[in-house]
This record gives sequence, C-alpha cells and structure tokens, in this order.
Amino acid sequence: MRTRLKTRPAVGSSFFLYLAAATACQGVFALGYWLLLAQLSTFAWNRAYLLSALVLSAVLPLVALPAAWSQLLWPAALPTATLPTWHLGAALAPATTAAAPAGIPWLSVALAVYWLGVGYRAWGTLRHLGWLYSLSRWHPRTRLGQGWLVQLPEPSRPAFSFGRFVFLSPAHAQLSDAEYALLVQHEQVHGAQYHSLDLLLAEALGWFFWFNGLVFYFQRQLRLVHEYLADAAVTRPAGRRTAYGHLLLKLAAGPLPTSLVHPFSTKQVTQRIHMLTFPPSSPMKKLRFLLVVPVAALAWVGAAVLRPAPSVAASLPSTQPVAEAQGRIGTITWRGNKFLTTAQLNEALGLKAGDTYSKEVLGTTLFYRPDNSDVTSRYMDNGYLFFQVTPSATTRPDGTTDIVLTINEGPVAHINTVTVFVRAKESKKGLAPDAPQPEKLSQLIALNPGELFSRAKLLQAQRNLAASGLVDPTKVDINPKPDPATNKVNIDFAVTEK
Repeated sequence: MRTRLKTRPAVGSSFFLYLAAATACQGVFALGYWLLLAQLSTFAWNRAYLLSALVLSAVLPLVALPAAWSQLLWPAALPTATLPTWHLGAALAPATTAAAPAGIPWLSVALAVYWLGVGYRAWGTLRHLGWLYSLSRWHPRTRLGQGWLVQLPEPSRPAFSFGRFVFLSPAHAQLSDAEYALLVQHEQVHGAQYHSLDLLLAEALGWFFWFNGLVFYFQRQLRLVHEYLADAAVTRPAGRRTAYGHLLLKLAAGPLPTSLVHPFSTKQVTQRIHMLTFPPSSPMKKLRFLLVVPVAALAWVGAAVLRPAPSVAASLPSTQPVAEAQGRIGTITWRGNKFLTTAQLNEALGLKAGDTYSKEVLGTTLFYRPDNSDVTSRYMDNGYLFFQVTPSATTRPDGTTDIVLTINEGPVAHINTVTVFVRAKESKKGLAPDAPQPEKLSQLIALNPGELFSRAKLLQAQRNLAASGLVDPTKVDINPKPDPATNKVNIDFAVTEK
C-alpha cells in the first residue's frame, strides 16, 4: 500500500528559516564589501569575493556551527530539549493523508506566494534568454575570433554583449576605426573572462531571493566589476585612456535592455573613468581581504542565530533507524489527560524510569506502532480525532532525563460522510468500462455515518480495499476532512483502477 505523510508545515517553516538565515548572510557579506572592498582597484579579487559571497550565503545556513560556538551563543540551550508537537497529519501516518485543521493555512499561503514570485522571476529570465537567442539567430552575424558579431537594425540600440556574442547597431558603424576597435575589444573581454556566467549565477539565486534585493545588489556590483576588468584590459597599452574615456562618454546609454547583458556604457560612466585613473591599490590596502575571514564567520553566526537553538532532541537525526541513547529516563509526567488514566497511559507508553532515553523510541511509543498500541492510537481509535500530545525533555545534571507529556484530548469526533472516488490509470484519459463502481467498493468499508471516528477502522478499510482485487493495491489513499466547528469528519477514499 502506498503511504503518505503530510510534513509540509514543518518543512515550510524550516524553509522560511533557511531563507531568513541566507538573507542575513547576504546582508553581512554585502555590508563587508561596501565598507571594505568596493573602492579597491583589485577587480579580480573583488569579483572572487562577490561570487564567493553568493555561494557561501546559500551554503552557510545549512552548516552547523562548531559546538564551542553554539555553547557561546546558547549557553542554556543544550541541557533542555523540546520535542516537536505532533498533529493530526502525523498521527494518521504512515497509512493515510490527513487534512489540516480548519482555518486559514497561512504557511501554505506564504509558500504559494513565495513560489509564485520564484516562478515569475524564472519566467522573466527565460524570456530574456529567449530574446537574446532570437537576436543572435535572426539578425546578420559575422565571425569575431572565438565569438560572433551580431548586427542589429535599430540605430538607438546600445552596444552590449552576452557570452561570446557582441551586439552592435548601425550607429556604431559611424565610429572611427580606432573607436570601433576599442568598443569591440571591450565586449570581447567579457566573453573571454566568462562574465555572463557570473550574471547567470546571480540571476538564478535571485529567483529564490526575489523578496530581499540583496542578490540584485551583488548582481549590480558584479556587472560594475566586470566593466572595470574590461576597461582595464582595453586601456592597458599606453596612450589609450583618454580616447577610451571620450568613447565612454560618447556612447553613454540609458537603461539596460536586460540584466543579463553587459552594455558598453551606462550611468556608471563617471565611476569607470575615475577607476581608469585610480592608482593600483597598495599592498596595505590589499590586506583588507584578510578581513574576509571574520566577515564570513560573522555571516555564519548570523545565520545560526536565525535558526532555532540546538537541543538534545534536535541533534538526533529523525530518520535514524536505531534509537540513540541520551542517558536514562528520570521521571515521566502526564498532564491534561482525562479519557485515559496515568496508569493506562504509562502502559501504552511502555517506558519507565531507568530505561534508556531515546527520542526515536519515545516518538514511536507516542505516535505510531504497527499494532496500534501507541498512545495516539488509544485515543484516535475511540473518536479523539483532534488529539495532540506535546512531549518535552529536560536533562538533569546527573545525566537522567525527565519527560513531561502534555495532552490536549480535544472533543470526540463522529463520522459525517464516507465517499469513494475511482481514478483512472495515469496512462489513460478515462475510466475503463469495467472499472469498479464506488457503490460496490463502499460495501468493503466498515464505516457508517454517525459512528465514532476510529483510526483502526480507517486502516482496516484501506486494507480491505487493497486486498479486494478490484483496484490497484498500491494506490489506495485516505483523506479525512475534519470540521472542528461541528466535531464531524468527512472521509474520502481515493482508489485507482487496476
């Protein structure tokens, strides 16, 4: 049988925390560049810093801090651990898919808005790449060394390049031979040094960080550094700087046709001419790059601060198949239970003082055992569909761990409707004539409107459908739809024809 577990809220929360941590990293790196490096004439080093900052901002939030650093940041975090709260979706797993409680799913809405923004930015990039491809494909072009020179028909189009393609307009043919050669050489430097790949990397990261603008700051700084590098390469022979500066002023252009290209002359003309006459940075100024290490460390710490404080429970891998001991259990305390007594809960839990403490074993005994003897099953098999239990663990100085289990039983839920949907195979557009009828399949489900909700009966109904031979046994899905306002639940079974 196919099983599904809804983890989207937890994953979504973690993902937004990652985005916040990565944004913090970008902010630290951007501030460091603006304060320390932006005015240096070490253009190749500046380029390396900007590219490294983009990559490290995405990677550092995923890397845990050393234990000594964590202890300095959260001195009281390690002794106390708070285990996650399990809701309906986890309680029904691994055999079913449960609907979320009623209310506005703000996290899902935020995720939808975020991914719409990502899609919009990605579509814009693909549209611009398509536009550049059509320009290079449908306009006259001639071989230019290892690249191509594309002649565009619009006289007002500024000179620009992308990759190995240099795009010029009829107006540029009016330049003198010397000016034309400088213009073409400048654009060829961009292609030879693979500057477009830098912009594509920043553009791709900009899809996922469209909301903060910091990636676009890096993209603008990268483009400016690219222009400095190309300007320096063209004016390296003596006597070219004056003529080249005049050409920059002469071809000063307006807005970029797209953020993916390198225009010959933009509104940063004054800065570029200033850099042409700027003396090389002294060795002492180059020592500023040693400060990159503390800047990166500060970005790493900033990312860690935005993550939850590390804990004993959080440090255990949730997918570890073998329980990992964390000392011994000290005391077990139940709070909020009314339906089951403390003795009955302890019996279902199957743990006692002195047993080895393990987050994995505790999670299994609380939320799911294959034989339905776990605590959650004891409640959900008796109508407590909205049952929740929040475990927390506190480690004592002697190494033992006290466990507190807070229960919110919620009201008893009754079944409202039971519906069966028959789906066609993925390879077909419609149901086959001999596909099983929902009415016939409903006879295999021992659930009736008005009776108490029972997870055990729900799973038995799923097994009955899978073993019937009428449907694909690997594609029997259950979707309970609880309504907290009425304390009733609609149950949908979705099956696929054989």
